[in-house]
Amino acid sequence: MNKPASFEARSVADLWLGQQIRQARKRLGMPIASLAKQCELSVGLISQIERGLSSPSVRVLRLIADALQVPSETLLKFGEAPAADEKGVVARAGSHPSLNAPEKGIEKVIVTPQPSAGINVYRAFIEPGGSTGEELFTIERGEQVGLVLQGQLELWLDDKAFFLNPGDSFRYHSKVPHRWRNPGSARAEVIWVVAAVPLGE
Repeated sequence: MNKPASFEARSVADLWLGQQIRQARKRLGMPIASLAKQCELSVGLISQIERGLSSPSVRVLRLIADALQVPSETLLKFGEAPAADEKGVVARAGSHPSLNAPEKGIEKVIVTPQPSAGINVYRAFIEPGGSTGEELFTIERGEQVGLVLQGQLELWLDDKAFFLNPGDSFRYHSKVPHRWRNPGSARAEVIWVVAAVPLGE
């Protein structure tokens, strides 16, 4: 059996954001060249953003959101700005940015105080049947560690599937082709840690 093709993204956040932009563009039936022209950006840059290979700045994200006729918060909810003395140290309840992919049945809340270039911690909420899709993908670098809090998670690493229940945890290098889904009938919640460098280094 042929393995699904895989692709590499710059980060989990870039991957989800790019997918949201692509979905919004497709819903409008807008060619990528039209979006690039409206935003006065290159087709290559838009393509890289959609594939998670490039991180759009806030200015670029707002240009894209305006062209797609959606609020920028629909693509990435930024949350409230922290107090000056808490930035990068404390993130208050209700202020966390989130990535929402309703067509995939997935919401990822970024709980790490921002900015963070080393480790990001997410609360992933996955609806029954929600998934990253059938295509395997990789992240540019680092490792991922997770703990299933509730529900079920089916995790694919290369051609091997692991079925995880509440209390089960996992770890894999981000460059290993992977995908995942919620195979159960209840909403799943997973704490996900994404480290920019392998843990222990």
